[in-house]
This record gives sequence, structure tokens and C-alpha cells, in this order.
Amino acid sequence: MSLLAFLGLVRGFDLAALPAPAGAQNGASATERQALRALTSDVSKGGVTIEGERLFTVGKDLPWNAIAKRIDNLARERGAKPVALPGADPGKKLAQAWRAGDGRGVMVAMVRTPGGGAVAYFGVRFTGD
Repeated sequence: MSLLAFLGLVRGFDLAALPAPAGAQNGASATERQALRALTSDVSKGGVTIEGERLFTVGKDLPWNAIAKRIDNLARERGAKPVALPGADPGKKLAQAWRAGDGRGVMVAMVRTPGGGAVAYFGVRFTGD
């Protein structure tokens, strides 16, 4: 699979190609989905357009760092660069993004829940530059 296909940067890519977090269950509630989208908007300060999503629920035993590091390693191996998000607040706002040269990329976000967390992989297009 090409880098562009892996990261969802070509037409028709399925975000399912990204590996799910360890032990994750597919899906999230409507409230969790809304919270993940709000977090994405907040940390990007409106600088991304979501083009696709894949949602999961994870247990308390899976830390954010493990989720973000796994995607970071895969993205960097394939030439995507990390993006400094203008509204980032490490440790409080759990979101990271990677961008390819064409302005598209992937953003990973997590909101905490009583059972652990809800995680989203968003295929995004970066705007404004």
C-alpha cells in the first residue's frame, strides 16, 4: 500500500487501513463522537476539515501515549510530518495530527470516559495555507 493510500490521502481510501488501538472496540456513542469532533475543532482552531472518521472505545488500561505513538511511528515511516496544533494542551487535550505534502492527513483524538476513552482517527484536509 502506498503512503498516500495508508494515510487516506488518495480518493477512495478507507480509514480501516489504520490499525485499531490495542483491545479497542469499534464505534462510539453519539455523545462521544460529538466530543471527539469538538476536540478536533478546538485543537485545530478550525484549521481542518474532517473527510472521514473511524471511532473506537478503549479501556482504562490503554494510555493515550500508546495510541498516539503507534500512529506517529506509522505516519513518520511513511513520510508524513507531525503538525503543531494551535489549540494543543498536552496532557489535557488529547489530539495529534500528521500531514502529507498535499494538505491532507490524519488526526487522532481521544476523550476520556468513565470506562476508559473514546478514540477517533479522522482523515482531514488542512485549511488556511
